[in-house]
Amino acid sequence: MIWRAFVRLLSAAALLATGCAGRQAPRELIEAPVPDVSVAQAQAQPARHLGQRVRWGGVILAVRNRTQLTEIEVLSRPLSDSGVPSSADDAGLGRFIAEIAGFVDPTAFPKDHRITVAGEIARIETRKVGDYPYAFPVVTVRHYRGFAPPVPDPYWHRYPLYAPPPWGVWGYRGPWGPWYRPWPYYW
Repeated sequence: MIWRAFVRLLSAAALLATGCAGRQAPRELIEAPVPDVSVAQAQAQPARHLGQRVRWGGVILAVRNRTQLTEIEVLSRPLSDSGVPSSADDAGLGRFIAEIAGFVDPTAFPKDHRITVAGEIARIETRKVGDYPYAFPVVTVRHYRGFAPPVPDPYWHRYPLYAPPPWGVWGYRGPWGPWYRPWPYYW
């Protein structure tokens, strides 16, 4: 009887371990390649960096489906140690285009969501951003992962030292009225 329970426990642990192992992100998305080429470096010296492995990420600006592939235009942002793009509202580090083979549903990667891609720099394309011609590094994507936009912090989180309301902790101020406080707020 005890052996059956032990065997069931071991089989449940094995199933749980194999189920969690399938959700692990690929190593290429977590670890930065050496050398770590930035978007600005690829734009400045395109011939030198063609074919190099990169791991870039940022905020999605547009998704375009072509006949054989999907193009995702991304505003580059710095990546954390685990490969997650920064959610700060800074200016960004440049723009690039991620080419994913096949069809990717645009609803899976909507505008303002974050994405991290790993692949090789295929070429530099000049396209317009508004009326300005811009050099986009194009990455042939081998691995990618999307992230939802971050949830904003609640209001009370920003003020750790909360003061009680001005009418007092117990709701009664005394005969002096609400304009006079014989004791501080935190009493």
